[in-house]
Amino acid sequence: MSTHNNARLWATIICLAATTQVAQADGNNDCPLCPPMATVPAGTFQMGKTVNRGYGEIDGPTHTVTFEQPFKVAKHEVTLGEFRSFTRATGYVSERKCNVYKEGTNWYIDPERNWANPGFAQPENHPVVCVSWKDAQAYIDWLNGKTGRNYRLPSEAEWEYIASTATLSGARAVTHDNANIGKVECCGGKVQGKDKWMQTAPIGSFPPDNYGLHDMRGNVWEWQRDCYHDNYNGAPVDGDARESCPTTGYHVVRGGSYGDAGEFLEQRFRLRGPADQGFFTVGFRLAESSAEAATAATHPVSAMFEATRARNVDAVAGFLSSSVEPEIVYYWGETVKGRDNIVQWHREWFAEQGWVLAKEKLERAFTDQKLAALSYSIEYIKSAERKFRILIDCTLVKEGNAWKIARMQQTLLEGPQS
Repeated sequence: MSTHNNARLWATIICLAATTQVAQADGNNDCPLCPPMATVPAGTFQMGKTVNRGYGEIDGPTHTVTFEQPFKVAKHEVTLGEFRSFTRATGYVSERKCNVYKEGTNWYIDPERNWANPGFAQPENHPVVCVSWKDAQAYIDWLNGKTGRNYRLPSEAEWEYIASTATLSGARAVTHDNANIGKVECCGGKVQGKDKWMQTAPIGSFPPDNYGLHDMRGNVWEWQRDCYHDNYNGAPVDGDARESCPTTGYHVVRGGSYGDAGEFLEQRFRLRGPADQGFFTVGFRLAESSAEAATAATHPVSAMFEATRARNVDAVAGFLSSSVEPEIVYYWGETVKGRDNIVQWHREWFAEQGWVLAKEKLERAFTDQKLAALSYSIEYIKSAERKFRILIDCTLVKEGNAWKIARMQQTLLEGPQS
């Protein structure tokens, strides 16, 4: 077994017709880890506008999106200090895949740059950058486990609805007086603007919009929950995120950054980024779902899986155990193949850290003739205050006569025993 005693186990296989209103602010005095949230009122708007920008990005076609219910969005972007607290609590290690930009070159991955060292000084109250979409999801998983809340990334429809209807200091224009932006359309942010910051600015440095949200434009681009599709054909009309796209592995970013100006700050402008790479201009903020919505959205496979689980476990247990050999690739490159080996790897790693196995459960279930699923959970305990749960969900699809892994995701959550 590879020795990575100070690293947290982490593996992944695998969008105007609304009336502007003032949002209601939500307090968090009862939850120190919970970010201050603002409630954005329900409404309808026209999302997107087909624009030929000359480099392949399409912001259309225009379509009507209706939010039947208000939704909650964090007032601030997630800070360096908040993300650092997460890594210290869990031992999580982000992949060193941070894209940077230099004059005379282009975007490239600098292996020396990461969220803790983006290439410029950052106090703890600045928005974290050099975090990938997967890093953002890891932070959210941890925070939900600690707080019992249902945080998530915003959908790009939620972001565009806010950007299209919000005002900054009574105006819609984004300027150096109300946002941390660049002077010219230059990704590097070379010229210091009137906002006094060359790179990121402390959260709350600029006035909030009428919803109570800071830095929706400028400071840093923000990861959205949506996968990236090159147009809005077939996009959800209820404001939810797009979950399935022809090209996998990319997600939407919105809002512009400290180094951007012009069209990059437009409410309809969108770009894409690889899910496993960060950028020194990209961070994220949180949104929150109701408990009912979160249950449906985060189910490991589907509602059909739950409905047929009990009836089919015994019938397919033997078949799956003999026909499927899962594989996990860890962030440092080590590959562990076979279910028994994966389980043993976890046991040995936690044992080395002084953790004691408390509970283990492996379930095999079956939805129909072409979709199957495995669910594995394990709990470790170190003290009354320190407990960890590992949740592994594996979805399999049948291609011809062979079953292949379509998705395998592992999550570690610190919190009370279930």
